Amino acid sequence: MLGGDVAAFRISLMDFENLYANRWGASFGGFAGVRAFGAYYFTVKYGNFHQNGKEGIDPSTGSSFASAKWREQWGKIGFRVHPPLERKWSSFYGFGIAAYRISENAQLSFFETDQQESTEEIGSGFYLEAGINYFVDPKAALFFELEIASGGVGGRSGFEAMSVGGWRFATGLSLWPF
Repeated sequence: MLGGDVAAFRISLMDFENLYANRWGASFGGFAGVRAFGAYYFTVKYGNFHQNGKEGIDPSTGSSFASAKWREQWGKIGFRVHPPLERKWSSFYGFGIAAYRISENAQLSFFETDQQESTEEIGSGFYLEAGINYFVDPKAALFFELEIASGGVGGRSGFEAMSVGGWRFATGLSLWPF
């Protein structure tokens, strides 16, 4: 199987809106999977989330918040379970591990920096997903998916208030060529 999606993503970082416009934003992604055995598929996923700074001036640096840029990308590997198809509808659920890469402007970084031109953070975590497929053709399905992910960067914990993961509500198209 392979597919692509568009999603609404809400990052979990509690103080994210102190610097950025909103915790919610658009997210785009894709995935590919191969049957491991039975209803279990080994799955590889990619996604991203971008957010710009809010209005105003940072009192400590004098920089405009509007120049802040958050660029987050993630790669995930895991298993997805697709129980047998019931007419045109089927459900799925999955889990796995995640790797995160975040880029920001150093002058207005959410993370502590040494004032370089830009900063990059790498992190890891996990994800859980559940969704439904509606097969419009035996080899093509529209889907809706809910995913929750947690990730920590810089050796910090990835629990809810400090996580670069979050809630992702996605819809898209999956193809089943085999």
